[in-house]
Amino acid sequence: MGSNNIFIREYLESLKEDTELDYLFPILLNTIGFRIVSTAKESKGQSQYGKDIIAIGSDESGQQHRYYFELKGHADRDITDKNFFSRDGIRESIIESKDTAFSDSSIPEFNQLPIKVVIVHNGTLKANIRPTFEGFISKEFKEGQFERWDIYHLTDLFAKHLFNEYLLTDEQSLRLFKKTLVLLDAPENDFHDFKSLVDLQIDKISDIKKGRAFSKFFATQNLLASVVFHYSELNDNLEAAKQCLTYLLLKTWAWILRNKLEARRSVKKEFSKLIGVHYRMLHKYFEKTIPIARLENGLFSEQGGPFEEIGYPLRCFEYLNYLIYFFEARLHFPNFSKEPSQRKRKKLRRIQKDLLIEIITNNDGCNRPILDYHSISILNVVLFLLQKNDLRDEDLKFVGEYLFSTTESILIINTVRGRFPLVGSELDLVKKVNKGKIQSDPDPKNLPPTLLITILFEFSAILSFTQMYDDFKDGFKDKINLQTAYPHFDKYDIEQLLFEKHFGNEFYVETGIEFQSNINEFKEYMKKKENDSIEYRTDASGFGFLRKLAHVYFKNEYFVDEWRSMYD
Repeated sequence: MGSNNIFIREYLESLKEDTELDYLFPILLNTIGFRIVSTAKESKGQSQYGKDIIAIGSDESGQQHRYYFELKGHADRDITDKNFFSRDGIRESIIESKDTAFSDSSIPEFNQLPIKVVIVHNGTLKANIRPTFEGFISKEFKEGQFERWDIYHLTDLFAKHLFNEYLLTDEQSLRLFKKTLVLLDAPENDFHDFKSLVDLQIDKISDIKKGRAFSKFFATQNLLASVVFHYSELNDNLEAAKQCLTYLLLKTWAWILRNKLEARRSVKKEFSKLIGVHYRMLHKYFEKTIPIARLENGLFSEQGGPFEEIGYPLRCFEYLNYLIYFFEARLHFPNFSKEPSQRKRKKLRRIQKDLLIEIITNNDGCNRPILDYHSISILNVVLFLLQKNDLRDEDLKFVGEYLFSTTESILIINTVRGRFPLVGSELDLVKKVNKGKIQSDPDPKNLPPTLLITILFEFSAILSFTQMYDDFKDGFKDKINLQTAYPHFDKYDIEQLLFEKHFGNEFYVETGIEFQSNINEFKEYMKKKENDSIEYRTDASGFGFLRKLAHVYFKNEYFVDEWRSMYD
């Protein structure tokens, strides 16, 4: 067995029946050419009678069969004398699969096809049970009616039909994949190898019209996501999976948009599986972190030392971003393509909003933006709480308090530290910290630019928060350059690029926005400003919530229509 197959075998041995194996095995069957009729996921909570997966496929002779696959993994991956005879064990599953009929009259000739029962286990048949097992099978089945796919057979199938045939066809992919897993838990890893691997797989799919290439592409993306998620869990470091899987998800959707495949049902079905892996990863991430985040200063790290002056706010704003995206995705779970019912929406939103407010209230780092693009996080909070379908009085009250305290914090930090939120990246900020200086350090000829503070004052006008405007206007006047960024909808495919990169020339900036003498004049002044928008193909496909993740990951400020459409 080659080194690649050894790696594949070790990975398959780690899969659990009720999660990863149930998920990955149908991908393999589809790639081989089986037609899936029913899966364990569809019958979750119901008796499956030894039939986790039912499929139509051909055996080595070319004869079509009804295949009844029973999956055994984790504690039952090896067939032993204990689990063979136990209640709900191997023997009982095989008998139930053989004796309980499954019919589907909607598939022509399905009910007339011969049956083949297959036990699939990512382990081995132990020597002490082999004679009993073989005797049982020969008694219960005729020749060709039963198969056992163990870890060695599964390794060969995955190597031939998924890994070696597509993902690992070239040395560069193999090298990047191995480096990804070796360095997955390394400190300060920017996951460059994984990103290069994802980009390489996208570059490799040239003929999208060929069904086989299309199937393998999505199988590869799903396997990459599942493997990274699995090893991140083993390392007890889901931050790695969060960064890697988000990149993979967004870049795959960018490829779909580029090739104008977003309306295809088959594409949406496969892409929903990727969203599902990403969602399950975030579910695990927040399952672990929310109990801490909701404590007083729960997102603060005492081990951070002096770095926490910026580390705490940075951590808070990123946490809010992914939490709100997770809340939006949760509304569409598990299909990710259907609008939720009003009843489901109201129930979930109430729980989600209460939790969000609790986390922000207990972590004052959420009120202290360090970078100008923290406008993304602040807008996520405000827009989430102000959605009209489920707006409560307490939501509006909290938004007012949040905007007021955030604006006040910016002004206090400027007074004490001599800086406004910096225009630039986290890397730029860290470099300044390492030099012992994080002041804005503007050109003395120019006022420091800001998109964030412009948005804060626009919301004071939109929501008629007169006190906020009056209390803080003079504190910022003549100290900053209020600006607004607009995307070049006329020059670029902005929607596609939103899922691919951080914008540069794709934005143009209006500068020199002026404070007015009172909030009403400022409101009328801003209402006359540009408010262009586009029809998003992503939204039409049912994945509108994904745009939020794109803004978060690539740190592209929200477009003005997100809030200027709220002016009355």
